[in-house]
Order: sequence, then C-alpha cells, then structure tokens
Amino acid sequence: MKNLSSKKINKASSLFFCAFMAGCASTDMASTYDANGSAVSQADTFIGADSEKHMKDVKKVGVLSCNVMFGMTTSASASTSGGFRAGNTRAIGTVSRSDVKVSVTYTAQGIEERDLQRIADRACDDAEKQLSNAGFQLVSHDIIKANSHYKNIQAGGRASPFEYKGDGGTRYLVLARSGEAVTDSRYIGASKGLAQSFKSVSGESTAQLEAQMMKELNISGVNINLLVDFAELQGDGHKSWAGLSNKDNAKVSSKVELAVTGDLRFQPVGNIKCARASLMNPADVCSILPHHQPVFAAKQAIASPAKFYSSIDNVTTTSDKVTSGVTKTLGMLSALGGVSSSVARDITRYQVNVLPDVYQAEAFTLSSGFMGMAAAKAAAVR
Repeated sequence: MKNLSSKKINKASSLFFCAFMAGCASTDMASTYDANGSAVSQADTFIGADSEKHMKDVKKVGVLSCNVMFGMTTSASASTSGGFRAGNTRAIGTVSRSDVKVSVTYTAQGIEERDLQRIADRACDDAEKQLSNAGFQLVSHDIIKANSHYKNIQAGGRASPFEYKGDGGTRYLVLARSGEAVTDSRYIGASKGLAQSFKSVSGESTAQLEAQMMKELNISGVNINLLVDFAELQGDGHKSWAGLSNKDNAKVSSKVELAVTGDLRFQPVGNIKCARASLMNPADVCSILPHHQPVFAAKQAIASPAKFYSSIDNVTTTSDKVTSGVTKTLGMLSALGGVSSSVARDITRYQVNVLPDVYQAEAFTLSSGFMGMAAAKAAAVR
C-alpha cells in the first residue's frame, strides 16, 4: 500500500505501518491470541512500546482521534528473473528466457459500509472504556468535541469514510466515528501536506491545535488507529540476489483470516512546548516533539480462527486469462525456456463472501483485545 506520509515515525509506531503497508505482521509462526485471556498477561507478547519513559505522570486523558481502517482488496505478486548472463549466447547455445509474473488478488464481498461504521463506532467507544479500565482518568468525548480547537481540527480533516488505494489494486476504507472527519496527519498529510505546512506557521496545523486544546483542558491526548484485515498475501520477491543468479520460480502464498493490528499514541500534556509564532503574531504556538510521544503498537497481528465467510470463489475474468496467456498451477510458475525477452503473466482473483454478523463480532472482539492489551501496557509503564 501507499505510505501514509509521516516519514519519521518511531520504532513501535512503524510496526503498525509495516503491517498496514506490507502485511508484515504475519500470523504465521506467531503466538495465538486468547480472546478469553487477560489483557495484562498477553500485553508483552502482542504489544511493543517506544518512548514509554514519557508516560510518567500521564493520568488524565482524552481521545483526540480514533480511526479504523478496513481491508477491502488485498493483492501480492512475484516474478522470475534471469541472472546477468541470461540472454547471452554461450558455446552450448542460447540461454535466453521468457520470464513470468504471478499476481493474486482477494476481495471482500458482502460487508456494507454501514456495517463497517458500526464496527468503527463500537470499537472507538470501547477504546475509551479500555483506557478507563486500565486506570486512566478519561475525559468525556463530548467535552473534547465541544472545544473550539477540536472543531477547527475537524474542519480541516478529511470526510469519512474515504478510500485508500495502494499498489496492485490494494484497497482500504478509512473511517472515523460517525459524524466526524479523519484528522490524523498520517492519513491526511499526503494530500494536505502543503496546506498543513502553511497552517503550521500560524499554529493551526492539526498537531498544534491538538497541543493547544490539551493545554487548555489540561489533558494528555490519545490517538488511536486500528486496521482490520481479512487476508494475508505474500510474494516471494521479484529479483535474485544482486541480479547475479537466475530466479526460476515465482510464488504467492495466501491466508484468509480476520486479523487486527494498530497503534495507541499518547501526547503527554507535560511535554508540550510553546513559543510565540512571531512578533506580529502574539499567540503562542504549541507542539510536542514526536519522540516525546509514547506509542504502543501491535508486534504481530491479533487474529481470529473463526470462519467469517461463507465461501471463497475464483472470480478470475476472461480478460485476466487472455492477459495471462499462460495456464499453470495457481500462484506458482516457472520460467519458460525460449528466445523471447517478454514477461508472461498469471492473474488470479478471489472473492471472499463475508458473513456480516460473524465479521462484525470478530472484528470487534479483536479490536477490543488489542486496545485492552495496549492500554494495560501503557498503564503499567507509568
């Protein structure tokens, strides 16, 4: 998937973005999440932390943003690759080859936008409960919404839901709570980077408005991001090491499973620094340095064994087959001998027919589990 801007995110936060962008929070060879187990006992296994030393004295908190991202289409590809001698003529004859590329796509079908909104609203409400259960003093979201700085943040956000497209047809929907906009700079930064940079001069960027609101309400801010995905695909790469040797096989592995990753970021009110914007502008501009913001992120996907779909159908189209021009074992091809330098393709598409009730129940269980563990770990390091 595309990068969500924010190039310099800290280590724990990058764990979530790795999962989000590349599916690297693999469930293979990973610990099994126990939905009936204690959040405290499982937190160290599933949750990583960064800059946690700044959690000291974080007591009174308010949720400044809560976003839930849902995987709708996921894809992966792999290809063969000739080494640096491929295509040369040797004494024994030609070694030219025709390489192949494998592409596999899974799409979720049967889950409606209104279903996803219900999950997002319920997950965000539950996230506040988990923070409270962990021992944080929670400021009501109604108080947050009534603040003038929050209203300005919302006015500069992106309408929810919006579609986020990545490479190879990968597609996600990003949702905030009902009636609210998506305001996290990692989502809106790519399209509003220039506008945000101009706003920062006057202290009106999202981060600065959040800092001003936290100072005014005397609270530490919390930003929540959750990713609900339904399939893990992984290609075995596109090139041989240094391009020196041939890569004669291409394979895409897949696993259909409902899983949640995410991150929980704190902005300690005690770490806010303010300065006058300019001699002409007497208003203070406030912010918190990124490495002074503790982040608690999923180290691995929190997955469910429940079957959340009725069937998985092969929906490869006629045009896909024509484009492919080859018929081999699904997801794996070998380089073809010959004298052509062209690349043949094998395209396969699957449709995962979702059972909405099961999907909603499991997605909420997993998101609640993540938040419970992240909140417990955050509370434990104070």
